[in-house]
Amino acid sequence: MNNNRNAIVTVIVIIILLIIGIWVYRGTRNDIPSETATTTASNITTLRPYGRVTLGLGESAAFKGITITPLSIAEDSRCPEKVQCIQAGTVRVNVSSLLDTATAPRQDIVKLNATSTIDTFAVTLVSVDPTKKSGSQIADKDYKLTFEVHQAPVTDRELMGK
Repeated sequence: MNNNRNAIVTVIVIIILLIIGIWVYRGTRNDIPSETATTTASNITTLRPYGRVTLGLGESAAFKGITITPLSIAEDSRCPEKVQCIQAGTVRVNVSSLLDTATAPRQDIVKLNATSTIDTFAVTLVSVDPTKKSGSQIADKDYKLTFEVHQAPVTDRELMGK
């Protein structure tokens, strides 16, 4: 009876140690995305794993190290559907980005299908909805912007101080 109890306690301790080890290991790995919550003085922000996020104008998404907020459409020159255009056009968005290491946000222009480097982050505007229609204007509240956010790769030149 005593040996059974010791065996059960030993197995439980091993399982607990494995769970703690996995939790600690996961916290030290930068390449494993995980959603965590951080608390500020007035609100709770959920950190997203790097990748895609769809936002409306004025909405924010927080990732590890950076928070992005599309502020306004600087240009929407996309060719309307069912219209034959010489050029496809593009969309450029004014984006506010707040780095965890900064005290004030910075503003950048992010262009459709082009990657912008913001500090150590690669931000790409991958799609814009709704599609443009001939003869109608898209209201700011109707824009849905899909961004891809990743930690930008660091080159050897950047490591050596250029």
